[in-house]
Amino acid sequence: MKRIQLATILVLTLVVGVGQLAFAGSGAGAINLSFPIGARYNALGEAGTALAQDATAIWWNPGGLAFHGTENARRELHIMQSALAAGLADDIGLYWGGYAAPTGSGTLGMAINYLDMGNQIAMDEDGNERGEFTSYMFALQAAYGVAVAPNVGFGLGVKYFRDKLAPDSVMQDAGGSGDSFGVDLGVLWKVPALKANFGMAVANLGPNIKHVDADQSDPMPRKVTLGLAKSLFNSEASSLLVVGDYQIPLYKYDMGDEKWGLGFDFDQTEYGYGVEWSYVNSLFIRFGYKSAEYGDISDTTYGFGLDLMRWVGQALTFDYVSVPQASSLDRVTRISLGYRF
Repeated sequence: MKRIQLATILVLTLVVGVGQLAFAGSGAGAINLSFPIGARYNALGEAGTALAQDATAIWWNPGGLAFHGTENARRELHIMQSALAAGLADDIGLYWGGYAAPTGSGTLGMAINYLDMGNQIAMDEDGNERGEFTSYMFALQAAYGVAVAPNVGFGLGVKYFRDKLAPDSVMQDAGGSGDSFGVDLGVLWKVPALKANFGMAVANLGPNIKHVDADQSDPMPRKVTLGLAKSLFNSEASSLLVVGDYQIPLYKYDMGDEKWGLGFDFDQTEYGYGVEWSYVNSLFIRFGYKSAEYGDISDTTYGFGLDLMRWVGQALTFDYVSVPQASSLDRVTRISLGYRF
């Protein structure tokens, strides 16, 4: 699908604007880092801070990597694909791939996050075509989690972000590309007596992303997330667990300085919760609820998952979810595939 710009400056407005609608975002940049990863956790109301202990913990909470794997399956590959603006811009899609493996006394994870923002035709103010181009964002991530106590995991992650919204020639040197870096911190605490996990993660601590100049820079999607996961019952035949996340943005617009700064924005908090039922640890049915001020989201999430180990002798997983987006956009599906070895 091709979108036409009437002036070169509209390239930034359109591409960033569509992305913000797609994930109900605010003024933050690096929007690809704001989409939750893993169809399982998306189905649970986009909550996974206290639950994720697979490769997706690189995104959710690097502290969860401390408890990654089993004796027979210590390494893992995980990929996810998601449409973002179905019915509006069908060529916009998110792709994530991650790998986790034991290293030393902990677990090392690496991931790539890529947002394809489709094809554009640039036109100047006189209506003359200035060529076709593609827009994208990507982030390279690494994280390490280690158990600092028998039931406490701590993790640290780093990432490099870069976008290319438009070539400089199209933008008339107005800044079509930008980059930044971010740091993630996370803790996961298991409490066996309560059959519960508690998690806290701080994500995307890093400098603003500059496209035009420092005064017009966009903050990284910095945030603090608190999470809870609790098992209600667990037997050989079935199990039931509940999870919940509460997220606070760590960037706030300073009206006096007219720029984004570091601070809690309690007016734009988000929360989600969900429930997962499993049958013989092979079939998983999931429902959740997501609420976010940005995009006016108040809707359900739902999906299912399959673990094929019992049936084919290979630790393959498949997960599907349907999630809401901004009120002006259709629901989208996300699909995850995992392999443990």
